[in-house]
Amino acid sequence: MDKFEEVLEKMSEMSEKQLKTLIEMEKKRICICRDCSSFNQCMGENKDALFCILGKTNCKSEIVNCMCSECPAYAKFQMKHNSYCVDGSEEEQRTKIV
Repeated sequence: MDKFEEVLEKMSEMSEKQLKTLIEMEKKRICICRDCSSFNQCMGENKDALFCILGKTNCKSEIVNCMCSECPAYAKFQMKHNSYCVDGSEEEQRTKIV
């Protein structure tokens, strides 16, 4: 089990309130989504962020210049994918059947 899988397991044991608090804290603490050139006005209005954990946006978007691999969460949680805002969370991308 890698670091990302360990984090998912711990998150699954949290109450909904604890999970929501953690997500909001991580959005403010380590998330760089809002600084990415692919982040758009719609995402901002929807308060979207932390796509690597929460999944892709419902906003129309395209990758302008992906910064995912530069994010502290990427290294901290040993993530392997990119383009989370359009391709889905790390978990979704790991489980996609190619």
